[in-house]
Amino acid sequence: MDILRACFYAYNRKVNHFAQCVILINKDVFNVSKIYNISVTQDYFICSEIKIDKLIDQLCEKETGDFLDAYHLAKNQGFSFSAFPDRGNLNMSLIQIPRFGEVDFERIINSIGGSKISETEKRTPDFYINDILLELKDLQEDSLENKDRQKSIAKLFKDRVDYAINIDPLLDFGDLTFDYHRLVKNTIKNQFKSASDQIKQYKKLNPNFKNAGIIILNTGFESLPNELLKKMVADILNNETKTIEFAFLFSQKMQTNGWNLDSVFLSEWVGNVPNEILKLKDEMDELVEIKMIEMVRENNSSKTIESQKPISFEIDNKVFFWNPGQMKFPWE
Repeated sequence: MDILRACFYAYNRKVNHFAQCVILINKDVFNVSKIYNISVTQDYFICSEIKIDKLIDQLCEKETGDFLDAYHLAKNQGFSFSAFPDRGNLNMSLIQIPRFGEVDFERIINSIGGSKISETEKRTPDFYINDILLELKDLQEDSLENKDRQKSIAKLFKDRVDYAINIDPLLDFGDLTFDYHRLVKNTIKNQFKSASDQIKQYKKLNPNFKNAGIIILNTGFESLPNELLKKMVADILNNETKTIEFAFLFSQKMQTNGWNLDSVFLSEWVGNVPNEILKLKDEMDELVEIKMIEMVRENNSSKTIESQKPISFEIDNKVFFWNPGQMKFPWE
């Protein structure tokens, strides 16, 4: 009986730590789908390449301790699973990072002379400043978690022979890069289409509004880096919409391992921005600073952002993953 060893890194979503995992498995029952399912059963989601090698029976039988036990278990029951976790634990993190939302932007819009548009039976934009309409869209979920999007990704990469594929949008996938970015961009395009429909409908009854923009608040699309979001938004503004002339992007991300914590807030304009609302960015940057100070003092924000976690799924005997990376510990 031949025993294979599969080595990979995985993330445990229950106890919130990374681990180096090893599965010993009978060669006759080996496939990637089985490796993935064994790992998920243990609450570990694969977030790295999978390395496979064949073990030599004579050498393995000379080993002792846990490895020999795992080897015998694989020979007798078909497989064994071992995990060697790091010392991460999100539950140890005492500081919560505030999540920014529509209420925060309403506060800023009011401070620079604008107002919230009252909601009616028909969908309307969110704000106006002078003759400028603004619609806010919050990307609260990562499109890589969407089942239909996962199927499309698997179809795109069906000819790749890897056991596991890193689908970080910043990577170069050669001839597949354009098509992959198109899949990712569809989420942004859908937000633009929705905002455009709302603005058009409102302007039919209120023709005095001359300009229109979109506020894109990225609080959950973690796998999409801000530089790529900006590039995609610029492309949509230039080539795929005549209703929306500019965009304000605000991205926030946080990651902790329970010991160290890193939070990032990025805001910038894209497109033809009217001068009278340029100060929105300065006001937003100031609000971030205020809320972060309040967080340190009181740590009681009602809405908080979650730490970044890897995304992992398996389709057609192939694993796909996005990994924000492991943070270093204070003693490293």
